[in-house]
Amino acid sequence: MSSSDASSRLHDKSPLRRKTEQLVIRWITSAAALLARVLPLRWLQALGDGVGSLLFRLLRPRREIALANLARVFGDRYDRRERERIICFSVRNMAKTMLELLKAGWLSEDEFRDFVHVRDEEHLRQAVERGRGVVVITGHFGNWELLAATVGRMGYDLAVIARDANDQDTADIINRARQAAVAEVLPRESVRAMLRVLREGKILGILPDQHTERGGIWLPFMGHLACTAPGPATLAQRTGSPIVPAFARRTEDDRVDLYFLPPIEVPDTGDRQADIRVATQMINDELSSEIMAHPEQWIWMHRRWREPPEEIIAQEDARQLSHGGQ
Repeated sequence: MSSSDASSRLHDKSPLRRKTEQLVIRWITSAAALLARVLPLRWLQALGDGVGSLLFRLLRPRREIALANLARVFGDRYDRRERERIICFSVRNMAKTMLELLKAGWLSEDEFRDFVHVRDEEHLRQAVERGRGVVVITGHFGNWELLAATVGRMGYDLAVIARDANDQDTADIINRARQAAVAEVLPRESVRAMLRVLREGKILGILPDQHTERGGIWLPFMGHLACTAPGPATLAQRTGSPIVPAFARRTEDDRVDLYFLPPIEVPDTGDRQADIRVATQMINDELSSEIMAHPEQWIWMHRRWREPPEEIIAQEDARQLSHGGQ
């Protein structure tokens, strides 16, 4: 099955089926939130492993998208068995990430420190000390939810931009878990609120690694054109905020290795759009580098690469010819 066939099946759902799926997800999320209060973290992680392994087997259209994505990025570096191993780890990681988010607010400081190991914090601290706010970027990589929770526990003021679940009750459960450690959860449309956070010298967390339907710019991501959100670079340009990449990699023993990278500075050449494009490509490059180094940590089931418009392909071909001629 091709990735386009799998995608068409994903979107070919009746209203009744969508409503039923939302209801089931709401029940599962509610049950998971209750279990998170009473079960030890290791038990929850074992449950996440089981749920993730089951989803890996059941979500065949999504699995085919993931296989196609891995083949696109890595070519024949991995055979099908190795690609399925990467995807299975990724799906189990997603299941555990959600359960760990629901558990995070119930962990003691000692439990949290045993679970999450932080390194290279100086990159974040020095950026915050500039007093112009900080845009922290990461991807749906490892336990991205615990990244925000950890930064909050470290004493920093922050807000995160989150895409709500389609069902409002489900979204409320998840956002309450986020708010247990994070001061604010902002919808993607709240540009004014994002600017306020940065102008107050706080941290704004953004995950710009998914396909953008509106206002995106087409740039290489892991070597292939992808419609990319310019929001982080635009916000940083308007406020003078540095952009700090951060990642929360899941280790083999189900702990989190959380680390910060040196800041990305938005160029200031006087050409605002060109500067945003350059900074957005720098963000894509940082995300791509970490994902390709640890492919099992990322969500390959997402349709990150869509078909670019013909004029975008022509522009990219011309750009490559120009660079090749230099």
